[in-house]
Amino acid sequence: MHQNIRIHPSKKSGRAPLGLLVSIFLVAACLHTLPVAHAQETNTSDTPVQQQDNVQKMLFLLSKQITQLQSRLKDLNDMPATPSMNKKREDLLTQIDGLHRNFESLATQLSTDQLFEGDPKKSDWSQKLESLIMPLLEATSDLTEKPRKIENLKTRIELLGTQLRNYEDGRKNIESLLATARQERKSLNEQEEQFLSRLENLKGKYNPELIRLKLQEARRTLKKELANSEPFIDTATRSIKNFFKHRGMNLLISVSIFVAIWYILIKLRLYIVGEKSLLSFEPWMQKVLMTAYTGLVLVLCVISSLVSLYLLNDWLLLSIVILFLLAVAWASRQFIPRLFQEMRLALNLGTVKETERLIWKGVPWHVESIGLQAALTNPALEGGSVLLPVGELVGQHSRPEVESEPWFPTDVGDWAILADGTYGRVRHQTMEQVVLELKGGTELFYTTTDFLSKTPKNISRGFRYDIVFGLDYETQPRVCDEIPELFDKGLRQHLQNRFQDGSPDFTHLEITFDEAASSSLNLRIVVHVHGRCAEFYDEIKREIQTALVRICNEQQLRIPFTQLTVSLPDSLKQQLGTTSPRKDEPPPRV
Repeated sequence: MHQNIRIHPSKKSGRAPLGLLVSIFLVAACLHTLPVAHAQETNTSDTPVQQQDNVQKMLFLLSKQITQLQSRLKDLNDMPATPSMNKKREDLLTQIDGLHRNFESLATQLSTDQLFEGDPKKSDWSQKLESLIMPLLEATSDLTEKPRKIENLKTRIELLGTQLRNYEDGRKNIESLLATARQERKSLNEQEEQFLSRLENLKGKYNPELIRLKLQEARRTLKKELANSEPFIDTATRSIKNFFKHRGMNLLISVSIFVAIWYILIKLRLYIVGEKSLLSFEPWMQKVLMTAYTGLVLVLCVISSLVSLYLLNDWLLLSIVILFLLAVAWASRQFIPRLFQEMRLALNLGTVKETERLIWKGVPWHVESIGLQAALTNPALEGGSVLLPVGELVGQHSRPEVESEPWFPTDVGDWAILADGTYGRVRHQTMEQVVLELKGGTELFYTTTDFLSKTPKNISRGFRYDIVFGLDYETQPRVCDEIPELFDKGLRQHLQNRFQDGSPDFTHLEITFDEAASSSLNLRIVVHVHGRCAEFYDEIKREIQTALVRICNEQQLRIPFTQLTVSLPDSLKQQLGTTSPRKDEPPPRV
């Protein structure tokens, strides 16, 4: 038989707080180590009887501490109410509540999380949001009433099952403690009677019969609901019909008010700030006023619809509209800076202005107009007009147009030469692609930006040949004056069909001495050709070359080849000098 523990409170009031703090610290330390000891029961050396005796000692110590704190609280209640006394009372009540929780947890061998589970407190903003959407939740509750009820019953059954197991375990531990305490204590003092009384109260509190009855009732209700469940489609159809039956008229009235006010005020805009206004405004100012007027009309229409729902006392539709407006405002918070830039463009106050030139996707465009959409045109392109969202122009820049400035290097039907030497006629040119038709019918397809990157030369508006033609050094005395005149006369004679009076193909001919090269004396022949001959660009070039060779043949002029000068040592020169070439062999050329 274990010795009963008797702890007497100190008679001196000055020592009571110190002893109380020490006792609470010891109890907390014991409670902290209790779950570990309970979980590793098989690994400890204490027998079940010793463990039961330790639990009783701690419970008895807790009971005495509760009694002492209650006695102190009673003394404080008899004292005058002052701020300091009230603070002490609150501290004592907090300590007593904590000791009660520890007593119950230790007696039932259950954690405090299993015993004291409460609903989480809702914050103020969540309560306000709930009150706002409550009409919407109530109106749509019929649609999900059946599945929600079934789900709630399943959750309740699971919670009641867990609670029943906890109550059974707790009651079993309390009965074991009571049986042990009654066997060990034949005569009881006042504190021991309070200890046993608290255990008896806990035993009554952890009666599992009531929980078992609730669990059986929840299971019966779930079985009944599953047997009488209605198809989801029928429930949804019925709820939608009821919604439009009771709310349809209010919705129709609200929408009608919105549309009527919008129509009337937008019609009046033409006479207030529009083209028929009595007052004259600058174009940019008129755009600003029309945009501001439209925004005010929209706000007025929304407010009128909300007021109509308020007067009709339809809180459901009012909540839906308010939630929709809040959702739009929340979703638009990141687009407000960009929206401000788009508004500046729409008001013709941004970096892109109407009637100016804009480079968009590498192609020049004329800014026709800017509003909610931007109208761009390019007269040189097939289908050269496009409507863009005004947001596409954010970050772009325009400039004033220059008179007679071309909008594209070529027109449809023009002949062009690209930087890589490709030569053909433009079959199609749009904002997406350019089709170039080569001679023979072959078609090449370029994206418009790739075509522009190849720096096309448009020869349909006229072109020139710049030809360098070399003569032998034997013509050196005549190459500056006589030879150019000779070639000028010869070209005009051999290509006389290109120099006809009226509208000749060759509009300019110039032949001059160019330079003294390493192996030849070079002439520069410059010929300007009319654009109608662009189709025969290669053929005319060959005609000119043919005529130049014929002139050389007629005038006995030698066309040199590339020569190389080699320096030889004196010994090798002597050997070469002693060897005479054969008469039938041509002289060596180096």
